[in-house]
Amino acid sequence: MIRVDGKFSRGDAVVIRGPDAGEIGRGLVAYDAGDAAMIKGRSSADIPAYLGFAGRIEMVHRDDMVLGGE
Repeated sequence: MIRVDGKFSRGDAVVIRGPDAGEIGRGLVAYDAGDAAMIKGRSSADIPAYLGFAGRIEMVHRDDMVLGGE
């Protein structure tokens, strides 16, 4: 992940965009917007150091995602 836009909470449905900003899918996010911004681009092993708790490795797990654009 390289960018976080908008306000969302853990469990919300979010749009997933590719490098060209086109929609590539949607999914249920594992972190709220503030936490996502803090850990974006970092190693999953570093999540506890930045957030103070061990969360999921994936921002959106593949089981909680559907691919396909508008």
